Amino acid sequence: MQATNEKKTAPSHRGLGSIYRRTVTGDDGVEREIPMWHIQFSVNGKQYRESTHTDAFNEAQKYLKRRIAEVSTGKFHGTKVDRTRMSDLLNDVISDYRLKGRRSVDSMARPLIENRLMPYFGRMRATNVRLPAITAYVCERKEAGAAVATINRELAMLRRAFKLGSANGTVGIANVPDIAQVFQKEKNARQGFWEHTEYERFRDALPIDARAPFIFGYWTGCRYGEIVSIEWSQVDFEGRAVRLRADQTKPGEARIIPLGGPGNELYDMLLAQQERHATVCPDSPWVFFHAGSARTEDRRNTLRGQESMDIRKAWELAAKETGISKLFHDLRRTGVRNLVRAGVPEKVAMLISGHKTRSVFERYNIVDERDLHEAAEKLHKHLATKR
Repeated sequence: MQATNEKKTAPSHRGLGSIYRRTVTGDDGVEREIPMWHIQFSVNGKQYRESTHTDAFNEAQKYLKRRIAEVSTGKFHGTKVDRTRMSDLLNDVISDYRLKGRRSVDSMARPLIENRLMPYFGRMRATNVRLPAITAYVCERKEAGAAVATINRELAMLRRAFKLGSANGTVGIANVPDIAQVFQKEKNARQGFWEHTEYERFRDALPIDARAPFIFGYWTGCRYGEIVSIEWSQVDFEGRAVRLRADQTKPGEARIIPLGGPGNELYDMLLAQQERHATVCPDSPWVFFHAGSARTEDRRNTLRGQESMDIRKAWELAAKETGISKLFHDLRRTGVRNLVRAGVPEKVAMLISGHKTRSVFERYNIVDERDLHEAAEKLHKHLATKR
């Protein structure tokens, strides 16, 4: 049986708290001092005691000073805050994504947290996750061959976890690390472009469910998530435009996508989609939808009419058939390049594709909708000459 005593030491910090070492009396009656320093301070008449997790007196003084600063500024939430586990903070990020209806919760946030951050940080207390631990994580991920951009996305999730914890009072503000210091400068190594002949070969190798969003991406440079979220209420054939809502775009700004007119591949593809929609799933709101079996379009298929979200399998098969190894995201660079080559002003090309910043472009200004329709006509004439 062991008895624990307290051995207080001076000096205290301005009389507002004290630093001490605890002693333990063993069964043999010998009293032994615990190396770790502890602190004691008062908040509204209530005494708080806790370990500083250090045997260095100077560090213990800094710890006490930080606690007193939290108390004096009203930022002290209790010592239980410091026992918060990273697993709780990381799970809160996933819950926050779901609460706000963010589409990337299952495609990005949850996989990064569950597969990367949780195994490494999950069991740690938030107070113990400082910059050295985060730097060690970055080094480990680099050694594993992870791309800089991937590591930065993971760090962004970690930073979000601490920000939510601080806002919710589960992490003391003094224990929020400056993760921005660890972010790496990204190099845009992917510079793929689709040549028009490659586009046509790949397009023809895709099944119709995957072909339609591919065509839309090539002619507009829109993001895949923006494309598959389009509903029929947003397609204006008479006005020759698709009008994206702010909640559908990554920058959070509404955008107008010009279609050109009859005879343009983009416009005609949407007309064909409208006819398929009326036949296959007239009650579905989605422009790009699952049609069921490619041969029979079996109406009992449970995916029929649902939003077309995953084309990876179709993409892999088309890549194998054509020998073309490119990314859907390469369509964004290609879309802007084609528009500029067709004589469309850079600021209009960026407005169509939704690029907010780009190293080779100036920041764009708002333009008249007529410029967008003119851009679509110029693009159609430019690509028509390549057939």
